[in-house]
Amino acid sequence: MACLTPFRGLRFAPAYGPEMPLLVSPPYDIISARDQQRFYRRHANNIIRLELGKTASADTAERNRYSRARRTLNQWMASEVLLKESKPALYIQKTAYLDARGASREFTGLITRVKLEPFSERKIFAHEKTFAGPKIDRLNLLRETGVGFSSIFSLYRDLSGNISRVLTRAMQRAPVYDFNDWSGCRQRLWVITKPAIIADLQKIFQGKKLMIADGHHRYSTALAYQKEFARSGEDGSDSVMMCLTDTHDPGLTVWPVYRLIHGVSKENWRRFWTEIKKNFEIEKVDVSSGLPAVQTRRANEVKTPVIGFLGQERDSACLLKLKSGDFVTRIMDRIASHSRIYGRLDVVVLNLLVLEDLLGIRPGEEPGRLTFSHDLAEVRAAVNQGKVQAAFLPGLPNLKAIWDLARQGEIMPQKSTYFLPKLVTGLVMNPINPEDEG
Repeated sequence: MACLTPFRGLRFAPAYGPEMPLLVSPPYDIISARDQQRFYRRHANNIIRLELGKTASADTAERNRYSRARRTLNQWMASEVLLKESKPALYIQKTAYLDARGASREFTGLITRVKLEPFSERKIFAHEKTFAGPKIDRLNLLRETGVGFSSIFSLYRDLSGNISRVLTRAMQRAPVYDFNDWSGCRQRLWVITKPAIIADLQKIFQGKKLMIADGHHRYSTALAYQKEFARSGEDGSDSVMMCLTDTHDPGLTVWPVYRLIHGVSKENWRRFWTEIKKNFEIEKVDVSSGLPAVQTRRANEVKTPVIGFLGQERDSACLLKLKSGDFVTRIMDRIASHSRIYGRLDVVVLNLLVLEDLLGIRPGEEPGRLTFSHDLAEVRAAVNQGKVQAAFLPGLPNLKAIWDLARQGEIMPQKSTYFLPKLVTGLVMNPINPEDEG
């Protein structure tokens, strides 16, 4: 099952402790071009220069953002901006943040190396579809630097509470970091080198399976990197850095990803309003009353998917409630290789019965006609300002359903989930070096 290994993490030197708020960044895959510039300006040693360096028009196969990251990494290590931990360690991260509805949350995660396992072994599960582009980007960076700069976010189940008790015992001492990041979230990090605590955690996790919440592309990259080392006869790493948390951690939240629609013809929109009533009941709602809350209540009442809709007309906000009827006839016959759990996902119902059948959009196949956002305020503004034609709002994902699907090898559609918190990059890094194994 899950095989944990302590490691000599790479961290900013103690002298940079007071500057940590200026040195960390969000994960690479949620950083916009504008944010990239902002983090470059925050500090000359911000982790952005390693994790997501700038591209240049003069870049070549030999000189590019990956080679610049390697050069910067070497400079920082030579000048002791970055130092390796003196002993192999595990790390505990706590993040205090506000969720998408403004509620205070406190998340606890265990940062460790985890032995790489092919998905076919059913020890580590994926839950979302991945794409080639991000994997190539991360592999190029890993080849050049030999360092994993950010943790893969993975989940485990601990119904006994044994892991929580060990982590609580390990956090009796003061953290090495305690600061508020760029967004106001409080970040704390403990370094755990005590052999007894490490041994306890390793023993407990031997019986655990893991599901990747965020970082599918990085995990696939690590598998590819491992194969390259095997082919060349070198000693490649057989592990990857993960931040592990319990599925019942009170600080863990999962939110839907909203669909924004572009470029649909007037004819298709007319067809949409004519045909939608065949499969859905329509309920007009007042946006100011809190559409997601009403949507969640309705879904609990009717026990079928309920999808929100926002159009440019003021009175067009509504809920699309899937009619109960013959579920197999309308959906399951089209996804025969999948389970009924999969067929009842909001995003699957939306993709098949609305986007594909009524609007002529095949998700993942037509770039530009469908974009995504997890921010409801951003979505409403885009619709109201006419930047998009409309938006569809899937309901809250069910974490148990996500776990069950992943465990039986079913991959959810692209952009099905948005897990919070997004793990800060720069607290600790994973130098892939065999002699550093604990």
